[in-house]
Amino acid sequence: MTRNQVLKGIPAGDPRPLQMAAGASRRRGRILAFLSMALLAGMIGGLVWMKGPELGSLELLPQDPTAEEQIAQAATDTPTPDTSPAPDAAVERAAGQAQGVDVTPPIGAPNPALLRSVDLRTVVAPPSPTPTRTPLPPVDSVEAVVGSGGATLWEASSGLQVTQVAQGELITVTARSADSQWLYAATAEGATGWVEAERVIAFDSKRLAVQDVVVMPITPTPGAAGDMAWLTPTPAARQTGQPAVPPNAPMARVTVDDARLNIRRGPSIDASIFVKVDPGARLIVLGRSATGEWLQVMLPDGSASGWVSAEFVELSVALDDLPIVDGTSQGQTEQTLPPPSNDLDTTKGGEARPRTGVALQVAQQPAPVLYPTAAPPPTAVPQAQATGLQGTLAIQTTWGGDIYLYDLASGGLRLLTGGFDPAISPDGKQVAFTRAGGEHGLYLVNVDGSNERLIFSGRELLRSPKWSPDGQYIVFERGDEVLHCWETGNRCIPRPPFVDKDELSTERQEKLARVDVNGQNYQDLPVLQRAHAPDWNEAGIVYHSPAGIQLTQDDPGSQTELVFFNITKQYELDPDWQPGGGRIVFQRREADHWEIYGVNPDGSGLFALTKPGFTLVDKMPSNVAPAWSPDGQHIVFLSNRQPDHNAGAWGVWVMDAGGGDQRRLPIDLDFTYTYVAEQMLDWGP
Repeated sequence: MTRNQVLKGIPAGDPRPLQMAAGASRRRGRILAFLSMALLAGMIGGLVWMKGPELGSLELLPQDPTAEEQIAQAATDTPTPDTSPAPDAAVERAAGQAQGVDVTPPIGAPNPALLRSVDLRTVVAPPSPTPTRTPLPPVDSVEAVVGSGGATLWEASSGLQVTQVAQGELITVTARSADSQWLYAATAEGATGWVEAERVIAFDSKRLAVQDVVVMPITPTPGAAGDMAWLTPTPAARQTGQPAVPPNAPMARVTVDDARLNIRRGPSIDASIFVKVDPGARLIVLGRSATGEWLQVMLPDGSASGWVSAEFVELSVALDDLPIVDGTSQGQTEQTLPPPSNDLDTTKGGEARPRTGVALQVAQQPAPVLYPTAAPPPTAVPQAQATGLQGTLAIQTTWGGDIYLYDLASGGLRLLTGGFDPAISPDGKQVAFTRAGGEHGLYLVNVDGSNERLIFSGRELLRSPKWSPDGQYIVFERGDEVLHCWETGNRCIPRPPFVDKDELSTERQEKLARVDVNGQNYQDLPVLQRAHAPDWNEAGIVYHSPAGIQLTQDDPGSQTELVFFNITKQYELDPDWQPGGGRIVFQRREADHWEIYGVNPDGSGLFALTKPGFTLVDKMPSNVAPAWSPDGQHIVFLSNRQPDHNAGAWGVWVMDAGGGDQRRLPIDLDFTYTYVAEQMLDWGP
């Protein structure tokens, strides 16, 4: 019996002290074993961390796998052997059933024991194979449809508008820009330019050839709406042929604001429509129908009359004060509108119309005769027929081809010579022209065909000779000057300092010069970098350039001045100046055709002298090469308009100074116009 047993009162032979000592010994053993295992695990973890790159650590993974990826990878990888005793599956199922959980693994699921044995640090996702795409072969062109709102074709080099294309039209695309934002397209009418890819619906456009191009469209700033200045024409306007409005005439103002008002040929809904007017336009009232439902009105220029519904206009007088007239319209001649106060405006759908007043509109039913005063086709008219006009026309049939003289009084036509751009002297005795090739230069010939002679050949590529008002000098265009430049983005700029000489190209720069009638006293004129098609009268020398119509003088110290330039239009060519320094006429491209305009020397009073009479045609006709009569009362020009409103064979036409009384002259010649501003016609005494 020990001293502790005596102190604690434990009787001798009691076994409890031995049991307690054994339990304490077992607890100490388990603690030591746990600490040993923890130390061993720490050592193993340290080795794994130090040798991580060799063992496949997480740093080798491209990204942290998700839980689903870990399970999928663990199911396919070979697990690391686990030496710990596997749990009893029956015990686990029993424990799950006791908690109300279905622990039966689904068919095909990985063994939970295997998943626990996977070291996720060693799992590396296999690289995904990169699919290879078979490239599609390139194509030369694709078809595209213009989307909602229409589209615009632009010229890359200048940034100017080529034409408008309506929604739903089919275009052909042949190239694309490097960023595929622009497509090079052609319309059914032959107009070409760059269109925004987002404005059209095109398939396989990525297969088109790539062009290194930068398109920077120049868009106009909308101007203020035009006023009603045509109601009170100025004296200058009357001199140009604009008819005056009758004093104190009753007026009707169009009150509709969402559509244009029809003007019909009779006081009936069944009568054909021959023109439409804009909202807010004002018309001269001639009378009313007996019922008062229809008003007979006159166009502001006085060229024609028609009928409008009274409910769509507001009268300046009482309806009962108007006289009752019958249902006939006054003479329907070709419509010649007064000059708008500003340039032509473009409305929805690309239709060109004046900002105010009457808008030329496609007639729902065509007028019986587009040009009722026009002569029959030249093949049906005897050649020697008087025209009621005076003077002589110099006529060029083709560029560099035959030159004829036509006597307007007698109708006589005779061949004179051959060359470029004939011009009759102020006294009517000589004709100046140029030739290219071997004996190139500036020529003179008498009107009877005698004494043809070369007077100047000191420069090359001469064109467009015109006489001074006193007949002592001749101005002409020369094209033998070149600019050594560097081409970039379809532009030619002067040589930058970093460009080698062998990388330069040349660009021709046309200039103007003059000589006397003997070919002496040569002098260059102050002009812009490009100058073409001069005309000379008492007020100076007018010419066209890429920057519009310009004015200069026969003085080396003078400065060229701008007459007119519309940046939204692409070409304003071949100016001809009214004798005495009056109005300047020129031709301008309107989408797929050309029209003739007049403008004052200060750039005001722009007025379309020719206009399409009908737009639902296969091809729009053009009007080109205008030239003034010696008295400044008429304009001769070349046109390919036909009685069926389509473009056809070219003919010589004449009109008065304001654009009225347009008629074809009985000249039976075959013309070829090549749209290079050739001066096909000149009118002398």
